[in-house]
Amino acid sequence: MNGQIAGLIVSPVATDREQVRRVFGPKFQDIASWRSFLRTTLNSDVSAQLAAPIARWNVKSFQALYVACWIHHPVEKGSYMISLDQLSNNQRDVIEMAYKKHCSGRKSSHLSGKGRSASKDWNFLAGYKELLVQYEATKGKPYLFLKSEGHTTGLSGIIPHMQSWVHKNKHGVGKQASPALNALANPVSAWAGAIEGRAAENYAKGYGKLLKDVLKLSGKRVTAREMMKALFQLTNFQAPANFETTHTNQQLGALLTQFCSTGVTAQRAQQSITMDMITDLRKLAQSLNDDGAIHMARVFREIRANPSEIDASLDVFCSTT
Repeated sequence: MNGQIAGLIVSPVATDREQVRRVFGPKFQDIASWRSFLRTTLNSDVSAQLAAPIARWNVKSFQALYVACWIHHPVEKGSYMISLDQLSNNQRDVIEMAYKKHCSGRKSSHLSGKGRSASKDWNFLAGYKELLVQYEATKGKPYLFLKSEGHTTGLSGIIPHMQSWVHKNKHGVGKQASPALNALANPVSAWAGAIEGRAAENYAKGYGKLLKDVLKLSGKRVTAREMMKALFQLTNFQAPANFETTHTNQQLGALLTQFCSTGVTAQRAQQSITMDMITDLRKLAQSLNDDGAIHMARVFREIRANPSEIDASLDVFCSTT
């Protein structure tokens, strides 16, 4: 995490070199190539790129932002949301114009559903052919949403898209796009902890059923705060007044962990709260706790970051030898 994945890229160990060969595209086989890509496609760093004029944007700008996010928080399957809250209205307008100008329209099952594709010449993670881009807002806060997927939604992607949908509907997650990356993210891997397995805003199977069937909450942008308020009311779990608006994410994580450990036993069977739901709630609680002492409207387990945080990770990545 936080740029330390550079250790794998520069490692001379034969098994590490083989993992790099299998996991990344041909232009990302050594640290010099990574740094060259970032240097030539970002306007120096993420903060500068987001504030750049329209002339400094193209499809590779969005690809470079995704690579920077991945360096900050490597993940096998997941979604990144870069906060745009610190930008002026004019700067955000430029990003939205660039997104519409350089990314082609495509359907999306994520958040607002207003997706765009930045897949032209996209070849960063082996097995991933699509870069989904969306201009999003959560409770009035603007974000640039980025997600790499194993297939496009064009004619060539119809069959794998449907296969992935069927697999996700059955198992709660999409089909594996890269066995090599999956193995690298495995807890028993030599690089365990360096790459997260799943960090997405789309709900896991148990959590989705909790929202829809138990709490009767609809839509794809229900926040963790909204879920917890409804859950605690339904189960009569004693929580501080107005916790959903006053608590930090870290405090929410502690509260949800307490619910999973002690507050659910008496009510679980009565309210049809299954162990799959509790498992997903525990994972969400960990994500909330990892957010720290900030107040953020998390949807599920997506990776949210400020540009300055990503830039700090890039500094670590680019200084590793």
